[in-house]
Amino acid sequence: MLLYEVPNIIKIFYEKENELFIHEWLEYNPEDQDNKILNILQYIYESLLIYPVAKIIVKSDKTKGIFSLEVQKYIKNIQFPRLMADTKLRYVATIKSEDVIKKIGVKIWQLQFKKDDDIILQNVNNEIEAREWLKSINQA
Repeated sequence: MLLYEVPNIIKIFYEKENELFIHEWLEYNPEDQDNKILNILQYIYESLLIYPVAKIIVKSDKTKGIFSLEVQKYIKNIQFPRLMADTKLRYVATIKSEDVIKKIGVKIWQLQFKKDDDIILQNVNNEIEAREWLKSINQA
């Protein structure tokens, strides 16, 4: 079910039956729209409080840009600490592009996590691989 959409930036889907969110990012840094990105990040946080899932697929294989420095600081200092403290989020499967430039945008937000954090990140090539990895977690 499509929960939220900001055209040309993000679509957020919720699958109740799989207890899963899918974030399909199209643009990390639309020109002069940091407030829009910050609002999206706030929505993500709030939605994880309403729908307490442990798993997210981040589709970033078609994403353009890199989060601005202001947004990166927000993610590091506010978003991720709150997600880890207040939500059940523990597993993030990220569909990465083969494009080197697009990989940079993903790497920047992933670096905000420390190696000893409770959230486990897994890079995958496509949604099927992401779902298989997340399903294997349920069986472990």
